[in-house]
Amino acid sequence: MTVITVGSWRGIGASTTALLLASAAAMRGHDAWLVEADPAGGVLASRAPALAGVDSLGRVAFTRSDERVETVLQASSRRLGPVNVVTSPWDSFQAWSAVASPRRPWVEALRRLGDVVVVDVGSLRGGDVPSWPIIERSDALVMVTNPDAAALTSTVAWMDAKGQSAPGVAGLSLDTARLVVVDTPGGSTERFGPNVADELEGRMAGWWDWEPRVVDHVLRGGSLDHRAVRRHDLVGAAASTLAHLIDGTVA
Repeated sequence: MTVITVGSWRGIGASTTALLLASAAAMRGHDAWLVEADPAGGVLASRAPALAGVDSLGRVAFTRSDERVETVLQASSRRLGPVNVVTSPWDSFQAWSAVASPRRPWVEALRRLGDVVVVDVGSLRGGDVPSWPIIERSDALVMVTNPDAAALTSTVAWMDAKGQSAPGVAGLSLDTARLVVVDTPGGSTERFGPNVADELEGRMAGWWDWEPRVVDHVLRGGSLDHRAVRRHDLVGAAASTLAHLIDGTVA
């Protein structure tokens, strides 16, 4: 069982990165799960047709059922292709409550769900956010950013400080934060290239070229080993990153 949390400090793409990592786990034959636990609210229910109108985490967090929490998680989940998905409320107030003050605590049940559980914890700006306990219980934290110089350097500084963004703000004890750079178009003219990995001394877990066709395919429930996308660079990058996070190898 491996739990991977995915978040961002000053960047974009945490939800998409989390979905692609879960899809890469499914491609490797794992029982793969994606759990949205962004206190700002979920996005997958609006992006993936198969998840439209679903609020799985809200059902789990505020259920009055006496069933085991993992049973409620499983019953509330929805399949998106090969991945089991637990969506978050789109409303930020409800999403915050589902993470920060659930009626039924659910974090400990993540390890009883499947082989690989990827948790989208959203933006980590602001210090001691409600998703801190999830990160502390995970096996690895993936921080997502783009190649913009300001975004990448500030994210690395956040990682080096273990999330302590200001004096008096609690940091993380977790020492397994890794960086994924998603090379999205646009942004500042001051941008790093893939060779920045040499300067990061092992902190980078992957450099992903943005390919909308792959993202759209996965959001529609497609698998990463489908012939329509399996030769795309983004598929190989996601698989390589997952392998690095799970067993320290390159796929």
